[in-house]
Amino acid sequence: MHMQEMMENDQAKLRDWIRAEGLGGLLAQYPVGLKSLRALGTMGLGLALSGAGALEPAGVFSAMSLALSAWGASGSAKHFFEHLKWPAFLNSELGLQSAQAPVGCPSASNPHAYLMGYTVDKGQAIHLSGEHLSRHFMVGGMTGVGKTVSATLLMAQQMSKGGGVLWVDGKLDPDNMEMFFHLAKWLGRESDVRIIHPSNPALSNSYNFIAQGSPDQVASRILSTIPSTQTNAGSDYYKQAANQGLICVLGVIECLGLSYNCMDLAILLTHPKALLELDDMVNAHLQARPQAHSPAIAAFKLFLESCKSAHALSGKVHLDTRKLRDLFGGVAGRLFVYGSGSCGEVTNSYHSEVDLFEGMREGQLIYCALPTMGQHLSAQNFGKILLGDLRSAVAKLQALPKACRPDPPFLIWLDEVASYGSASALATPFQQARSAHIALGVGFQEHASVQELGPSFLSTILGNTYNKLLFKPSDPQTTKAWAEMMGRQRVFERTVSEQQTRSKAFDFLGLGLNAKVTHAQSETHARREREEYRLSVERLARLDVGQAVLLHGATQLFDLRIPKLSFLPQMKQELGGVVIQRPVSKLKPARVDVESLKIRRTAPQAGQQSEGQWVGNGGLYFYKKYERFLTELAPLARSLASTQEETRRTKFQKLGGLSPLS
Repeated sequence: MHMQEMMENDQAKLRDWIRAEGLGGLLAQYPVGLKSLRALGTMGLGLALSGAGALEPAGVFSAMSLALSAWGASGSAKHFFEHLKWPAFLNSELGLQSAQAPVGCPSASNPHAYLMGYTVDKGQAIHLSGEHLSRHFMVGGMTGVGKTVSATLLMAQQMSKGGGVLWVDGKLDPDNMEMFFHLAKWLGRESDVRIIHPSNPALSNSYNFIAQGSPDQVASRILSTIPSTQTNAGSDYYKQAANQGLICVLGVIECLGLSYNCMDLAILLTHPKALLELDDMVNAHLQARPQAHSPAIAAFKLFLESCKSAHALSGKVHLDTRKLRDLFGGVAGRLFVYGSGSCGEVTNSYHSEVDLFEGMREGQLIYCALPTMGQHLSAQNFGKILLGDLRSAVAKLQALPKACRPDPPFLIWLDEVASYGSASALATPFQQARSAHIALGVGFQEHASVQELGPSFLSTILGNTYNKLLFKPSDPQTTKAWAEMMGRQRVFERTVSEQQTRSKAFDFLGLGLNAKVTHAQSETHARREREEYRLSVERLARLDVGQAVLLHGATQLFDLRIPKLSFLPQMKQELGGVVIQRPVSKLKPARVDVESLKIRRTAPQAGQQSEGQWVGNGGLYFYKKYERFLTELAPLARSLASTQEETRRTKFQKLGGLSPLS
């Protein structure tokens, strides 16, 4: 009975409050229409019925009254607050109202949805489908505002879905590599990790970027490090001649079934003795297998003849070192850099642990660290070579049936692309990688740095990225370009002007004594249409750290906050340091020493089988055979430079009438 009295008192107090204050206050504060009055009436009827049925709270009558009350209350709240804007969930100074509907959301029909962030004004989670992500994306903004954080969020989701990732890190932050490995290990994918670290071989898998592909693909990959020569006819001629010579040399090596690395090629392109030794291998191969004539061998023989010249005094025909230097000087120099030092410890392997095509097809997790700060030129050239290899891998994926292409799409993140990118290497992947199920993303700071890679490269990025995540810009030129990219909108301005006049006059002719007072009032309404940026330059400059604007499909704008993924120190300690995964090679032939090269140059003895002796039995190993030549090359270059300097000094002293110092 005590409970019954408490319910009656509460209902009475509620009715009194609505009657005295609540209803009047609500009607005074908010605009009320017919729907609102109807909802209020329903709520009041429910309350009245609930009070009348208080003696029988468990009956059907009381249940109906409570249902009517709830229905009316919900309707009242809906109509009272529907004219209000959504409240701000996070701080933002943009004043941007995000698009009404999210781009995509995880569902049974859309399992590959990627969280991009949460809208500031509505608190909604914005997802991109795998289809939208494979239309490529770009992330721009000054350093330290969240570009890498947003990419890490995408890569973590990609790893959790079983997809593959390639991260080319152009700023070589050790924390990035550790985070990448920890994410993979935390998600149970430690064995899929491959690391390419040309400046630290102890933390790198082997990567021979010229081991895979046809001769013309490898030649194109190597020559991609040379700047464009389209505007210089003479330079273009030498570049095309070097390309032709490379194809001839690589074609005959492929015909012999031998593996090679950067140092092998560098020696072949600069050392006549090495070229003649390769020619001896070809002759021995033809002697053992006369039917093995091929266009590649004929092209190589013709190339050798073009490099020969007769000695001026003896008339003896020999390979002209000057011709080789003029033809392959720049190319051989780049290959020598790749094949020597710490970078050579990574690239001088005949059984590469990193194969981009296989890694993309199998969904591996590949991290490439480029030392762009300490070794800018080497890192830049290595990045261009990597992008050339990536282009060849994408072409192979396109040739596969659709069922064999990566699913979910393989994710490629090119961080700080301006420090190593190449317009010639990236333009085509941006345009065609989608058909190979590749999601390509690039990150950069300002437009000026990207424009240095090529006049049309920036237009290629902007025109072929369906999703653009824009953080705080770094310079006014970039800010204005982003404002233009997000487009303009029509704005209507309504102006109201009021004018009041009062005049007073006397009627002298009528001899009237009272003054006539005239009042006039006018009101003018004007409506003007103008265009303004959807997001002005001033508002873009107010972006906070971790806040970005997502431009989806050139139409939808979202004001986002990007969540940051990080591991607690205790978790980092449990995950441990980076451990290089050493996969067992599917093709692991026995190591071939230098002496076996002599066997290849001789014909098989009677009773011996020639099958298998020529195809796939190892590498050239020129970098081992000519190791003495390589070690003597640097001191020789220094002594020649010293001799030339001494000669120039002597000539200068004689020209000035001075005697050289003894």
